[in-house]
Amino acid sequence: MDGMRKLFLFIFSFFTSLQTITATAQQQAQKPPPPPPPPVEGIFAQEISTAKKLLDLIIEFFVKYSFQVLGGIIVILLGWLLAKFIARFITNLLSKKGVDAPVIKFIISIVKGIVIAFAVLIALGKFGITIAPFIAGLSVIGFGATFAVQGPLSNYAAGATLIFTKPFKVGDIVEVAGVMGEVTDMTLARTEMKTLDGTLIVIPNKQIIGEIMHNYSSFKKLDLTIGVSYDSDTDKAMDIIKDIVLQEDRITKTPEPKIGISEFADSSVNIYARLWCRQSDYYDVLFSINRKVFAEFNSSGITIPFPQRDVHMVPEKKQ
Repeated sequence: MDGMRKLFLFIFSFFTSLQTITATAQQQAQKPPPPPPPPVEGIFAQEISTAKKLLDLIIEFFVKYSFQVLGGIIVILLGWLLAKFIARFITNLLSKKGVDAPVIKFIISIVKGIVIAFAVLIALGKFGITIAPFIAGLSVIGFGATFAVQGPLSNYAAGATLIFTKPFKVGDIVEVAGVMGEVTDMTLARTEMKTLDGTLIVIPNKQIIGEIMHNYSSFKKLDLTIGVSYDSDTDKAMDIIKDIVLQEDRITKTPEPKIGISEFADSSVNIYARLWCRQSDYYDVLFSINRKVFAEFNSSGITIPFPQRDVHMVPEKKQ
């Protein structure tokens, strides 16, 4: 009895497994086969089609906008040439009127900026860009930028003040902001000066406005102080100094040199001479006059004393 039951269970499990395998095979047969891989020729054809579409787009763009782009470039070029022509015309006109060079440069920079700005705006219109929103955007950006560049803008404002008030001009000898030298160039942002030893100094214009300024014009003051002993002939000493000064061609006659006794010092009578010469001749004139005065004093018996002090010893009184 047990054998029959085991045989029956085996037959039942066999047919059940066979049914499951058959159903699975039918499902696999009903699935569509996977698509075959695309051929290499199809890939190249797709790439060529994409490149052709891109080329057609580029050609269409140039056909549609080439004249506008060319017109914008021509407008900018003409604006630049017009700005140069106007700048040259204004330079010649103002130079004949005797206007200072910094003022001419200031006016030319403004005129050129306006002409080129108009040319750029017209070119943008040629490119198809609406000008009104662009100008509005620039105004907003400019308003915000003024707060970010207050330092540089203050230099430009100070430069405009210096150019139009003209406290000095190029070539003047000035002393300002602790520096003395000859003004070699002036722009809206800075002033360049050259000192006696040839050092070029650049001063921001905002450092000049509000400072005490000494303008020595195109000539620099040369001060000489020469001491002679109390035993020497001071009149003869002053005559020697005067003759040497008058023989020096690099010393200006206007203003007239001033020579006289300035101080009765502890060891000498000090003779003072105030002279004027060009900035470039300052040290040459100073060295030449000192050498000639020393030689003439030695030959004339005039003594240049060195500092000395007489000490008198007072004996103690005996008690």
